[in-house]
Amino acid sequence: MGARLTGVVVCLAFALGACASGIWQQGQQGEEHPLAGQIYRVADGARVGEAALIADASAADFVLIGERHDNPEHHRLQARLVAALEAQSDGPRAVAFEMIPAWRQLGIVEYLAADGEPAGLGEAIAWDASGWPEWAWYQPIAEAALASDAQIVAADLGVAEKRAAFAQGAQAFRSAFVQRTGLGEPWPAPMMVSLQDELRAAHCDQVSGRVVIGMMRVQRARDAMMADRLAATAGRGGGVLIAGNGHVRKDRGVPWYLARLRPGARTVSVGLLEVRGDVVAPRRDLPYDYVWFTPRVDDLGEPCDLHDAELRRLLSG
Repeated sequence: MGARLTGVVVCLAFALGACASGIWQQGQQGEEHPLAGQIYRVADGARVGEAALIADASAADFVLIGERHDNPEHHRLQARLVAALEAQSDGPRAVAFEMIPAWRQLGIVEYLAADGEPAGLGEAIAWDASGWPEWAWYQPIAEAALASDAQIVAADLGVAEKRAAFAQGAQAFRSAFVQRTGLGEPWPAPMMVSLQDELRAAHCDQVSGRVVIGMMRVQRARDAMMADRLAATAGRGGGVLIAGNGHVRKDRGVPWYLARLRPGARTVSVGLLEVRGDVVAPRRDLPYDYVWFTPRVDDLGEPCDLHDAELRRLLSG
């Protein structure tokens, strides 16, 4: 398929951020940008404080917190938000992770049941072999959840499921799953075109139409699985999802499927977005309830050329 196809699967989660590979950048830019550190409520464009965000999110059934995966500041903010939400919840909120395939759930349960510490959870689920940034970045999020006895939820598809979704779409999954999540429902043409354009642009317009369709199928299936796992495991306190910004967007991400799984439940979506150039005011059409602007990581190299072994596994066989 050509070298330009590398990075597709990991980049499926980067819909509103640059793609990255196993080289996770740690440099920061834009600390002095006027938007850095600011939180905005998208509905009215009002700047709000962290306390207001937490107060509103605490009243929701589900809170979806986005990220650019290779930005360590995003993970620090996620841990802070999870700790605050757990502290104000009527009961432990389940905390689901995009980064952990659902088939790892038993390993999580068994490790924690044996009094395993959060620092060792990554090793217990072979995190280092997953291609995600180092576990140390995500460990504080798990610690914040476990401090209130919340359940850690594995929410993603496995590699074989992604491969099947790429080739077959909704037909690759059990009919009960497809029906309850709405995965088989056709989208309006503007939604389909928007996602395809976004995926194509994320790969510098160097992927074929067939690959874009496959990526879209995987994206939809992953969002449906995350929503399904979150809806199934959220306890009295509700649930939190830790995922890429593209997955937590309200128009066609996980919230679209949650609305079908849990009608009437309220979802608050928080996009953690990096500042960019001379953009000094947030757009009013951003697909989140809140956006929290942060400095950005250094961009090292051309994202379309970055290596990703998972794509080769996806397209092989």
